[in-house]
Amino acid sequence: MHTFGFIVLLCLLFFSCTDRGKEEQIAQQNAFLSTDAELFPLVTATSPLTTYALFPHADSVTSGALKGSTAHQPLVRVRMNAVALSALQHGRFPAGGSFADGSIIFKEIIVGGARHVYAVMYKDAHNLLAGNGWLWAEYEPNGNVMFPIRTRGVNCTGCHAREQGPQHDFVRTFERQR
Repeated sequence: MHTFGFIVLLCLLFFSCTDRGKEEQIAQQNAFLSTDAELFPLVTATSPLTTYALFPHADSVTSGALKGSTAHQPLVRVRMNAVALSALQHGRFPAGGSFADGSIIFKEIIVGGARHVYAVMYKDAHNLLAGNGWLWAEYEPNGNVMFPIRTRGVNCTGCHAREQGPQHDFVRTFERQR
């Protein structure tokens, strides 16, 4: 009987620790952004795009596609928040560098002189929804979701992994720098 009680006690401890581990993992994941309804207001109101710096050493508005990409046409304006900007050295991305969590790269696609699409990269490397360490989303300016974060950047990462993308933490606008 004594051995049986000890085994039962060990099993109870094991399963309670396992459940607690899952609860902690779920609680930790819930601290991450998990919906487009959380990301869109972050980049438009809480930490608004109007406070972001224009991408350094690049034209404020550019046209044409980067090699290997047909996305984001005809005109784009790329901005970055202060967290992303702090990763740069003299406006350039350092070799072997990476952006810190909380970095935002915000691209406005302009059609007919008006903002048509917002393409957002939000660095959240440990988020289960991240593709290559980023949450990827596209929105209409009114907040309607065009490409949700739950797709893990499936429509984005292929192009962002081309050319100089991987050496710039998947931010290809560095290829436009003068």
